[in-house]
Amino acid sequence: MTERLWDVIGKREGLLKVSGLCGILGPVIAFTCVGVAVYYSPWFSWTENWLSDLGGTAGEKPIWAAHGIASVIFNVGLIITGIIGIVFAIGIRKSGMLNTHLGRLGTLFLLLNMSALCGVGIFPETTGYLHTLVSLVFFSLVPLSLLSIGTVVRKSSEKTLGWLTTPLGVISLCSFPVLFIPRPWGSNAVAEMVPSIAISIFSIMFSIRLLKAGLSLKDINMGTADKE
Repeated sequence: MTERLWDVIGKREGLLKVSGLCGILGPVIAFTCVGVAVYYSPWFSWTENWLSDLGGTAGEKPIWAAHGIASVIFNVGLIITGIIGIVFAIGIRKSGMLNTHLGRLGTLFLLLNMSALCGVGIFPETTGYLHTLVSLVFFSLVPLSLLSIGTVVRKSSEKTLGWLTTPLGVISLCSFPVLFIPRPWGSNAVAEMVPSIAISIFSIMFSIRLLKAGLSLKDINMGTADKE
């Protein structure tokens, strides 16, 4: 029985560590790739372009490399970030830290959100309406996931994390209509960065909590081993 418990603890410890690292690594990869893509795109304007323009505009070919290396880095970066984000979302779900109906809904929103981010890279702006669809899904799910998770965490022992997460959700929700306001005040890369930064801050904060939880389980694991 003790050996079986040890195995369970060990597996959960590994999952928390991996998902925690993914939650930190994802934003780093995303913003690094965006920064490099901007560097290789001297034509890009934060107030006159969407971020997705870095991956190519509607009708341009080749589909995933319309603007050369900039498009490749941007699109591949989003796909990798989305995959890593999916692992992070699964880790949150398996951790049991959000084991309520609203918590499970929030993690589902986060999982779908990261899947949509993958879709933004897989279906760049060159593909037309399909890109618009996955982009809208991504930006609409950011506040839904943050507000749901924040509400649950505020009622747990991690109240501080919850009170930090909820404002990020509110900011993301308020920024969503700006995506439809005419330029230069909206409909641009600046408006897209607000929810992107919000979900990234949440990801890093929650990942630190997951890593701490993983270390706590390691202590339990070592304690079990000592008793053996």
